Amino acid sequence: MESGDRFFQSSRGKIVECLKRAGGAGARDLAATLGLTPNAVRQQLAALSAEGLVRAEPTRRGPTKPTLLYRLTEKGERLFPQRNDQLLHLVLSELAQEGGSDRVVELFRSIGRRSAEKFRTRLEGKDFSGKVEELTAILREQGVIADVERSADGTMVLREHTCPFSTSVKHHPQVCTLIHTVMEELIPGEHTQETSLAKGDRECRFELREHATEPGIGPVRVGRS
Repeated sequence: MESGDRFFQSSRGKIVECLKRAGGAGARDLAATLGLTPNAVRQQLAALSAEGLVRAEPTRRGPTKPTLLYRLTEKGERLFPQRNDQLLHLVLSELAQEGGSDRVVELFRSIGRRSAEKFRTRLEGKDFSGKVEELTAILREQGVIADVERSADGTMVLREHTCPFSTSVKHHPQVCTLIHTVMEELIPGEHTQETSLAKGDRECRFELREHATEPGIGPVRVGRS
């Protein structure tokens, strides 16, 4: 198989990413999303199935004959970075026992500050929407499936469809302090989290608004982290 970067730039990689986002999809749905023909998608799905990365399940939509719904296998799920999540969970459990949940919060706040400093120059000179788009690009570079769109009222809606800390965050929601701190440091304004993978939602959904409060304060209201 190609290296991670090249794989996700290929048609097969884009299909895998779509399946990860949606949880499952048919060939025609994938074709419409990716701008490919259904036959081309089916050929790629056949190759992915042969590699053990996807599986097909018969499903019925209305009175029509059953169609195939494709999902990622466990092997396919492993294509997405996990950052030794199981080990992190054990380490955080020990840290929480010794210092309490506040110690975990402070750890990820510190990591968030260092991460923000590392990427600060990439956001310099950009307007508000440009900063959010650049942060989204950085998240994707780190292996997170993320996208962003601008709503009619100017709110930037950033969605994370995967989490590299998916095991740890279910037991230690303080891990989310990392992304909130990065937003505080890099994107002035008001940031709210409306949905959370840690709470069982399909995605983490953030709404970012420009200059909602006094410049430089940039508070964060966490809805469901």
